[in-house]
Amino acid sequence: MDSAHRKKLVRQRTAAKSSLTRLQNFIEVSEGKLHDLQVRYEELPNIFCKFETAQNELEITDESDYSLDRESFEQQYFQVKAKFMELLHPADTQGRSADNQGQVDNVEAGNNQLPGANQARHLQVKLPTIQLPSYDGTITTWLHFRDTFDSLIIQNKMLLNVQKFQYLLFSLKGEARQLIANLQISHDNFVVAWDLVTQRYNNTKLIAMTHVKQLLRLPQVKKNDFTSLRHLINHVTSNMNAIQALALNTSMQDLMLNHFMLSVLDSETHKEWELQTAT
Repeated sequence: MDSAHRKKLVRQRTAAKSSLTRLQNFIEVSEGKLHDLQVRYEELPNIFCKFETAQNELEITDESDYSLDRESFEQQYFQVKAKFMELLHPADTQGRSADNQGQVDNVEAGNNQLPGANQARHLQVKLPTIQLPSYDGTITTWLHFRDTFDSLIIQNKMLLNVQKFQYLLFSLKGEARQLIANLQISHDNFVVAWDLVTQRYNNTKLIAMTHVKQLLRLPQVKKNDFTSLRHLINHVTSNMNAIQALALNTSMQDLMLNHFMLSVLDSETHKEWELQTAT
């Protein structure tokens, strides 16, 4: 990359950072007017898109390491977004205070039983936050990532496609991220990006063969060592369960025979076989 173009990309990225910082400063001094907050909140995806476009090109075409810049921006971005959401959708503290007062009144009256609604609220268990998974192209972890991302992001009707695209980019790493890195963040391109990722990795045959390969690479068991024996059992069980969960029409015997036959083929024949059976 020539120095002039690099400087241009760095300036574009710096402008996006400055816009994000101005929004952060606005939150700190704002009077909490809902309309002003909403208008500025809607500008967040555009700021992310501008930074991401310049950052992606720098990472792809320049040899320097820009990972710390991305990490710093994303940390600030999600902090600002979370603060906006907190201000735009505040908790109903007034209603909560009224409930608490009602409980105090009941105790003072000698009634130790909570009202039905309040009792149900106290019985609720606060579940831990589900972390968005990351995916780096490892074939055996694809199904977990696909199902979790689909449940948390794709099926979430509160998110715009632009936001879903941002979450997808944030979740993908390495080879998987490079697959869609050159796509501009937009409403329509999210569908394109998700299709590209699923077409590349949603290959049940390859997933099954990978588990068969792992199944046949049994870990060493030490004499009189319960831990290594347990590790062997877990290794076999987890890979067997993963293969069964794919619900293939092919039997386990055929998968293993297929693996043994492929292991003795030369690379060219192996490649031709993969092309023939890709569909």
